[in-house]
Amino acid sequence: MSFVPIKGNRILLLAKYWDWPDLDSKGIKSSYLHLSIHEIRSDLRVGSALWSYNGSVDGHFNIDDLELIKSTENALGITFWVRFDDHFKLFDISTIETDTSNNLPLIESGRIDFDLKLKSKPEDDENLVILSPDVHILLTVDLEEDRHNETIDIHYLDSGGTSFSFITRLSFPVAETEYLPEFAFSADGSKFAVAMEQGVFVWDIRSKVPLRRFTGISSDYETLQYPQFSSGNLGQEILVFAEQDYDSRLATIHVIDATWFETEEKLCIKLGGNTVRALFFDPSGGTLYAELGGTIYEWDLRENEPGPEWWIGEE
Repeated sequence: MSFVPIKGNRILLLAKYWDWPDLDSKGIKSSYLHLSIHEIRSDLRVGSALWSYNGSVDGHFNIDDLELIKSTENALGITFWVRFDDHFKLFDISTIETDTSNNLPLIESGRIDFDLKLKSKPEDDENLVILSPDVHILLTVDLEEDRHNETIDIHYLDSGGTSFSFITRLSFPVAETEYLPEFAFSADGSKFAVAMEQGVFVWDIRSKVPLRRFTGISSDYETLQYPQFSSGNLGQEILVFAEQDYDSRLATIHVIDATWFETEEKLCIKLGGNTVRALFFDPSGGTLYAELGGTIYEWDLRENEPGPEWWIGEE
């Protein structure tokens, strides 16, 4: 389950779940999707559902392959994509249909083919493919078997808008680890962040050089997770990620000026018996949320005064 901010001061609740069959059945499980759109009230609480869907996606696609990304192309500011053998399909949410109990509200909005370099990937690496918000840049990750090196391939959408082509490859050494890297694109697609066990790297797409690396992990029981960029105004974008120390049971959320990387704030949460499982911003980028054990924590970044000028933002 996850909460995703969308345009219009609203939030999307997304959940994927499965109906496991009885032992005496044929052993086929059904997959289900829950979507609901909620207004964010004046007291900054999530209101009742303005629209919802809950139903099976069997016969449409493998729900494990359904991924949500930010989008600059539709009214909600988000879209879904599903990876097939040699192409992606894009889906927008349609809230026009009044009876969505039996009708899947995901309307196909596009198809993008990809080249042979992606076709050779193993089937279990679909979570290591990410699209930029404008759907013009695609990143894929090669993981060496012993995890001593990782490569990130950059693909650009061709001028016809129908196929991705390989452009270049980035490579960097990593410590052996069981954790998979996590990616996040900036709102304008000009840079991306990669969170791994030993650090968070920020890369510039155009120059293909690292802009910044964040490290400082001092415990064998720490991980860096959930990198996210705010939508932000030009020159005032924010990067966040969570550092979770399972030894001290403390989560530190790093809040960083993602333009010049000169300013950083740290927000701390006691983990107790839980872990931070999501970080996200409201569409304006002014409010930060963290989900911990079913509880949503909220920070209004624009009220962090006295503070640096970039923090307050411009209307």
